[in-house]
Order: sequence, then structure tokens, then C-alpha cells
Amino acid sequence: MNRAAAVLPWSIWLLSALFVVFNYIHQVVPDIIAADLISAFKATDGTLGNIAAFYFYAYAILQIPVGLIVDRYGTRRPLIVAILVAGLGTLAFSWADSSGHAEIARLVMGASSAFSFIGCLKLVQEWFPPSRFSTLAGMTNTAGMIGAASGAPVAALVNVIGWREAVAWMGWAELALAILVFLVVRDRPQAASHAEPAPRLRQMVGLATNPQVWINAVYATSISLIFVAFGGLWGASYIQKAYGMSAVAAADVGSLLFLGGIAGSLFFGWCSDYMGRRKLPMVMAGFGALATMAGLLYLPGLPVAGFEAGIFLVGFFSSANIISYAVARDLYPKLAGLSIGFLSTCFYAGSAASQPLVGMMLERSLTGQRVGGLASLTAGDYRCAFSPLVGFMVLGLIASLLIKETLRPAAANLPKEN
Repeated sequence: MNRAAAVLPWSIWLLSALFVVFNYIHQVVPDIIAADLISAFKATDGTLGNIAAFYFYAYAILQIPVGLIVDRYGTRRPLIVAILVAGLGTLAFSWADSSGHAEIARLVMGASSAFSFIGCLKLVQEWFPPSRFSTLAGMTNTAGMIGAASGAPVAALVNVIGWREAVAWMGWAELALAILVFLVVRDRPQAASHAEPAPRLRQMVGLATNPQVWINAVYATSISLIFVAFGGLWGASYIQKAYGMSAVAAADVGSLLFLGGIAGSLFFGWCSDYMGRRKLPMVMAGFGALATMAGLLYLPGLPVAGFEAGIFLVGFFSSANIISYAVARDLYPKLAGLSIGFLSTCFYAGSAASQPLVGMMLERSLTGQRVGGLASLTAGDYRCAFSPLVGFMVLGLIASLLIKETLRPAAANLPKEN
């Protein structure tokens, strides 16, 4: 194998992973500019939650269609179009003059970004051996977490040039990425020549009625809602209330959740491939995520250093949801796009519901004597609103105990046949 042939798979992964980075940045931007959005659109807390959630509505709805498209037609061309549309949608969001227009722009951004994670993992399946899938999936998730952890620099940029200009620069950067993907990314020729026929209805029904598929989806969704409901929208506001920090400082502390996710994605992806096990690391992470999240919310008088350590550990353990994507591939390797798309549908449907749920609970905390929206909420109000996340982590732990092992040590390096 010559040097160019060895570098090409990694170049393809890197560029497709950059789209995942943008995807995660888009997810957390509403939290960073929450006060700006409320001021610009005279939005309530519930409206702010909807602006953030519209991204996830479109993302969730399109995961299965995206999986079908890349399984049947390849990844390169759909990915190029998706990145172009994502860039245009981001520009439209920066130009929005009402909450309705902002919601539509977020809908377009979510619909196009739906191709990011599935497209990247599909290219991983084509260009790398099966024994590296979980590791590369972890690296892909790490790329996303890097985007999600960019809250502090994005907040600093917003302070300098304003939220509209900062968002517009993201849109222009995505358009530039589309050009690079057009020039470099390719579908593997062997994969294109041996493309699977479109899945039959019987296969799709079989996948959708497989209990293990649903248990896996419950685990992936429930253990990691913290990234969306806390890190993606409400976390920085809570940190400001609880510790009296500025918006930039709170975003900096909140980014530790995603830094923990970076470390955890790399660790759990590698650990699963190294051990030749899926279930054991999922169970270990389920216990860890539940314990650290409960401590984070309910330990009285937790100092800043303790909160920082706790939020990092929650991100670390919750990132084990990446193993669920390897489980999805293990269960249906010949329909990997569809199987991963189904999992992502469940994950992002839960994510879309979690942000308005927390927002509605915060609004219920307000009484007739307390007006002013976010400004009048206390740290205790936020802790109460975040409590359902602990319940979801209990559900995730139960799911990890119920899931069956999909990878045997002796066959860890071999593709599984359906």
C-alpha cells in the first residue's frame, strides 16, 4: 500500500468528522446565546427551548431516511449536499428577524446535519476494518464533543462581534468544508460495486421489532441526555446562578462536560474493541453516570472544584453511549446505515423532548410574585428541573443490564453475518 492510499482513509474520516464538529456546535449554540435570543426575539423560556429543539426534531425524523440513502446510494454526494444546505441554514439563522424564522432556520440546519454522524460512520465502515469500528466511532464522537466543548471560545467571539456575526462565520466555514469534501471524500469503489439492494419491508420490520434494538436505543438516549438538556441549553445559566459566574466563565466550566465526553468517547470506544465486549463497559458507565449525576445535583454545598470534577465525570461516563452505535452495527452489519439511523432517531427524539421539558419545568417554578424569566430563577429551581435526568440515567442503567452481548472475544475482528 503506497503512502497516498494509506492517508486517504484518514483524510476522508477527518473531513467527514469536521461536519460532526459543526453538528455539535449547532447543538450548543442556543445555550451560549440564550440571553441574546431572548432579547432579539422577545422569547419566553419555552420559546427558547423550541428554537433549540427544532434542530433535533428535523435531525431525529431524518435519521432513518438518511440511513437508507447512504446504504443504497453511498455517502459522498449526499454528504456534499447536506453540508452546503447546513451552511445556508446557518446563515439564515444569523439573519432571522423573528423566533418563527429562527425555528425554520434551525429546522433546516438539523435536517442537513442529520447526515453528519451516520455519513461519517458509514465511511468508517467502508474504509476501515471492523476491528476498528468502535474505536473510530469513539473518535468521531470525540470530534463532536470538541465542537460541543467550544462554548467558551464561541461565547468570547459572540462578546466581541455579536451573536449574528459569530453564527454567520460558522455558516461560511461550512460552505468551505463542502468544497473540501467535494475534492477529497470518495465512496470506496468496492463498496459501491457491491452495494446492497434496498432493504425489504420484512428486514425493516424485523429491525424495528427486535427488542435488543430498542433496549440499545433506550441506553444510548437516556444515559446521554445530559449533553443536550444540560450542556446544550440550560447548563450555563444554572452555573451562573449557582456560583455567581459570568456567562463566559460559566460556559468555560460547562465545557468540562464535553471535555469529559471527549476523554470518555476515546476510552470507551477503545475499551470495547480491546476487551471484545460491548455489555460490560456499558454497565460500568451506567453506574458511573448515575452516581456522579446524583452527586452533582444533590450533594449540599458542593464547591466549584467539586462541581467541575463532577461535571467532567458525568461527561466521561455518559459518553459510553458511543458503544451503542457499535452494537447497532453488530446487530445488522449489512444494514449498518439503517440500524445506526434507527438508533439516532430514538436518541435525537429524546434529545428534542428534553430541552423543552426542562424549559417547561423552569417556567412552572415561576410564581406570580416572580417575574423576569431566567433572571428570577434560583439554583434550586434549576436542580429541580434537572432531576428527570437522574431518572433517565436509572433507566439507562437498567437497559445496560438487559442488553445482550453482541461481540464475542474470539470473533471481535470478524464482521458478523445476518
